[in-house]
Amino acid sequence: MRKLNSILTAVILVLFIIHGFLGALNMIDIAVVITKHMARFMVVLIAVHTVLSGILTAKAIKAWKVTGAPYVKENTLFWARRISGAAVMILIVFHVLAFMSTTSDSFTLAYFGGFRLAANILLVLSIAVHVITNVKPMLIAFGIRSLKPRAGDILFFLSVLLVLFIIGFIVYYIRWNTI
Repeated sequence: MRKLNSILTAVILVLFIIHGFLGALNMIDIAVVITKHMARFMVVLIAVHTVLSGILTAKAIKAWKVTGAPYVKENTLFWARRISGAAVMILIVFHVLAFMSTTSDSFTLAYFGGFRLAANILLVLSIAVHVITNVKPMLIAFGIRSLKPRAGDILFFLSVLLVLFIIGFIVYYIRWNTI
């Protein structure tokens, strides 16, 4: 189950990068690329990932109850992963609602105000925390022993992408509120 969850995580990460990059290009008005089908597929994968992660978390909690040794201080990273994952799930709902509005016969975009901007920036930040705290376990699951040779490159690449995503939301917010 852990291996399947790791594979799902890798696929979700690739789809997230593509979706976020193309979405930022859309919001900045550089290119118009529809990512609706990819986003729906990603939501399904995220739901499966959430269920599998929930099962694995329940098993860990059950083991802690049996042994009587939760090691709370030692497991702060474990809880950071779970809490950031829960934040991502909640904020995905706001993200979907911000970009999925319909009238009776057509697709329209809802007003993108300050609350939606804040929710989407929080989504990007919570995804950043979730990805950064889960990189090591995912690499271990794939048999990669050391992240150190490429850690700086990976963090730089992810940071640039996440900043681009946030810039996309900010530009989109400004465009909505100046028209």
